[in-house]
Amino acid sequence: MICPSCGKLASTWMRTALTLQGVTIVQSFKGQLRCQQCGILLRNKKYNKQMWYVLVVTVIVMALNILFSSHLRQVIGMGAVVIYWIILFIVILFLFVYAMWKYSVLEIVKAVEEK
Repeated sequence: MICPSCGKLASTWMRTALTLQGVTIVQSFKGQLRCQQCGILLRNKKYNKQMWYVLVVTVIVMALNILFSSHLRQVIGMGAVVIYWIILFIVILFLFVYAMWKYSVLEIVKAVEEK
């Protein structure tokens, strides 16, 4: 996430995952954030192709896990399968948040409003 105004890192991964990034919750739902370097209001314009590749791979991994979960349940037991699914869900959630941070393309909000 590079700020188009100052050319520096607009937000860190942890700031993206755990905060509203200097905006209200309504602005956050609209994909807006403030650059942590220069403070300008930005919004997520789009995501690079790599973000969609991560999403497709995640869906494939989940589908394969669903196909093999009955065999896995017989081998390691139901309790272990539940723990496995919880851990897998958390890992995929963090991977998705990281990909959203890493492959986001930002634009300045004022430039969008003037057009």
